[in-house]
Amino acid sequence: MQNIKTSLFLYLTPRQKSQLLGTLKAYSKKFQNLSSLDLVDKFLEDEKYYINIENPHFEFVGEYFNDDKFLNELKKFFDYCIWERKQLELMQPYIDKQKEYAKEQRKKAQEFKMSKLKPTKKQLFYYEKITKAHNIEKKDTTNASRLDLRNWIMEILDKYN
Repeated sequence: MQNIKTSLFLYLTPRQKSQLLGTLKAYSKKFQNLSSLDLVDKFLEDEKYYINIENPHFEFVGEYFNDDKFLNELKKFFDYCIWERKQLELMQPYIDKQKEYAKEQRKKAQEFKMSKLKPTKKQLFYYEKITKAHNIEKKDTTNASRLDLRNWIMEILDKYN
């Protein structure tokens, strides 16, 4: 199924083929509830309409309306698009897991980076204001990292909110 794009519409120029395949893929996404035969009919109906009003999307398609080879290739490509969409739906849980894992890894990397950096002046100032506001004993911030200060601030906010 992967080489279907290279085996269809060989009689078109690469540019025409690219434009046509992009439009066909958009049709399959837009009308997901239609079968491949219905998609072919819908596409031909729309293109005939645009040719009749003399504003065609693809001038070259008009000569292939009655060509069985062209119609079969349209159906094959729509079948491929439907198959591809179903495969993507089947893989969606795995894709979501990968995204979640990548999100966790970015968070760990950010925390590791923060653990190596000195706290900012804003963090120190904010920590002092919070400790004064809640009458909490300040911890020693001389060797603290940004991560430490963030965690201390979050502890105080969680405890008093």
